[in-house]
Amino acid sequence: MSTYTPVRPVATPTDLVQLSKLVAEPESILADPPLAAPNAGGGGVGALLLGLGLLLSPPTPREPRK
Repeated sequence: MSTYTPVRPVATPTDLVQLSKLVAEPESILADPPLAAPNAGGGGVGALLLGLGLLLSPPTPREPRK
């Protein structure tokens, strides 16, 4: 049979000061996400929709065989 003994970590005042410095430190400029830049042609989505339209369009009718 095992017994559960709760354990709490003990933080010293110097540990708390170091932790508060890390939390309060501002993010660097390099951590910013990249900004969206529009394409020069802008045809990426348009070409995709055109290709999808061609796939979903009905085939051309054929003459029945005799």
